[in-house]
Amino acid sequence: MSAKDIQTKRNNTWRKYHTPGCGNYMTRKVNAIFISTSNGKPHEMKKADVCYDLRKQNHNFITEAVSNHDQRRVDIVDLDTGQEIEIVDTCITKMTQAAIDRGTDILVVKA
Repeated sequence: MSAKDIQTKRNNTWRKYHTPGCGNYMTRKVNAIFISTSNGKPHEMKKADVCYDLRKQNHNFITEAVSNHDQRRVDIVDLDTGQEIEIVDTCITKMTQAAIDRGTDILVVKA
């Protein structure tokens, strides 16, 4: 894949998500880790660990973004592959389970 094709894929995936509490016109900053205080410290540390591994693979990502399609908050989105990564402490939420059932590409990681 050429560099232009990779950047086009990243941009198309990036536009599918927005900042929580804002409209669809506000997007998340790329390769920045946003921390939600509603999550525990092990959850946030695992998020940082996964993001570090993505950057080592030269992938771009966004964190704590809301899907424009179904309004789910996603922990991490790999912009190169389009894969959503959900970090789970105890159990999967109903919205995440519904998205998995619909066939959304979600990788569940235990914190």
